[in-house]
Amino acid sequence: MAAPADHSGVDLRVEAAAPALLVLAQQHVDRWNPRAARDLANRAMDRADSCDDPRQVRARALAILAFCERMEDRYPEGVAAGQAAIELAQQTGDLATEARARSVVARILLTIGETDDAVLESRTALDIAESSGDLTSCMIAFTAFTNVCLAIGQFDLALEYCERASEIARMTGDDIACGMLMDTAGCVYVEQAVAAQESGDVTGANALFRRAVKLSREAMLVARRNGHRRYEAGALANLAEGLAALGQPEKALRLLESWQADPELDTAYTLTHHLDTRGAICLALGRYDQAVECFAAALELAEGKKSAMVYHEHLAEAHERNGDPVRALMQFKAFHTLYVQVASESAQRGARVAAVRWETTQAHARAEQERARAEALSSTNLELSRRTEDLLQQSREDPLTGLANRRAMERLLEHGLGDRAIAMIDVDHFKNVNDTFSHPVGDAVLRHLGQILRTSCRAGDVAIRYGGEEFALLLHRAEDESVPTTAERVRLAVEQYDWNAVATGLTVTVSIGIGIATGSDANTAAEALALADQRLYQAKRAGRNRVVA
Repeated sequence: MAAPADHSGVDLRVEAAAPALLVLAQQHVDRWNPRAARDLANRAMDRADSCDDPRQVRARALAILAFCERMEDRYPEGVAAGQAAIELAQQTGDLATEARARSVVARILLTIGETDDAVLESRTALDIAESSGDLTSCMIAFTAFTNVCLAIGQFDLALEYCERASEIARMTGDDIACGMLMDTAGCVYVEQAVAAQESGDVTGANALFRRAVKLSREAMLVARRNGHRRYEAGALANLAEGLAALGQPEKALRLLESWQADPELDTAYTLTHHLDTRGAICLALGRYDQAVECFAAALELAEGKKSAMVYHEHLAEAHERNGDPVRALMQFKAFHTLYVQVASESAQRGARVAAVRWETTQAHARAEQERARAEALSSTNLELSRRTEDLLQQSREDPLTGLANRRAMERLLEHGLGDRAIAMIDVDHFKNVNDTFSHPVGDAVLRHLGQILRTSCRAGDVAIRYGGEEFALLLHRAEDESVPTTAERVRLAVEQYDWNAVATGLTVTVSIGIGIATGSDANTAAEALALADQRLYQAKRAGRNRVVA
């Protein structure tokens, strides 16, 4: 009988040593295949004694197992594996593995509602990851902290750390992670848009929804290019939700219908996510029978009580709006029954997780050296609180270009525009630059653009990297030069720059939209920003490489 082999062709029974098995296991984690990843990690654990440092191998295997448990909603088991990985990583001084394990534990704590502990754990993971110097561990820790910040409503901080994680993904050539982080940033923009809607800022909400749609579309294409079906399906559903929010429900439905669902390839989560999204759009369009069909199909595929609870609630609303109070009441009763059960089971899981953490702490008293290092990293709760404040007040400078970042711009606009105008700038066809010349060249383009904008500014002007390939200028309205003239001067400087020196055959242009709080088209800084964003899109639609004022 032939020896079993992984998809890579490695003989798992004879040839593969523990480190090679861990590499394969991580590949399966990245592809969201927890069963295969768990099997490979366990095999690595079995072969750890043949390695130079068995404890280090076991720590890395346990960190992967913790991730697998989280993917399959086995939270107490995930925390137990994560705590064990942390303990071994500390014994061997493996900061990178400790940071990864803490990031997983933080995500689990966030999921079960232990938000305060999740904040502390994710912050500790950040510190350790940055101390390790391991880029992948930093990316994982930044991503975990992004999700924690999103959950507690710290949207600006979430976007900042999502961008920091994206910078690492681009630097390391991890295209799949780039796409996943684009979709994550899109989710942050959606939450910001919903908050803007609730406060009555429809214009601001639509601008944020457009950003979310742009990112979800790009994330979908990245996942498709890399053959990552789960990420592609998730980004596609998020894109449909964004299009519906922007008043394009029919386009959203066509997009969802374009996805060829396959129960053999797609997880229950993917299938139900698409059905639920389609049902919500049909419900908003008044197509109640279709909405009922979608929610009922999602209910049949639901894995677990929590998902079933959600679809019972959605069915209750659909039946009620369809004029069927009897079925609506029946679905609501089913929802209520599951709600009580889910709440009880969630509390029990939380108690088991707390017990695992307590038992681990009690069973493994740390040596004096580890205790001193832990004190240096976290010190006291007061020090942790100060660290939180430090994070909120950290540098407002974009690390890639050296320009002010989005947070700095928002701070400048807190008291209004005054005598300044806003120019929103977007690099034309920037995706083609990355695809044709590579991501490092794309980063070089952004750095050179930052220098061009900096040298093009007059006294009183401020150049900003707004995010991704978008920049902004806060322009002083002086008598010597009008705002459109300044913007055109910037556009021309970019067009005439020697891009061939950056990469042979490279050309770069920008589109610019201008917003001024004049009292006619815009009264506030927020409205001027939305107007500039709208005119930027007009410049794009008109053919790019132009200024629209």
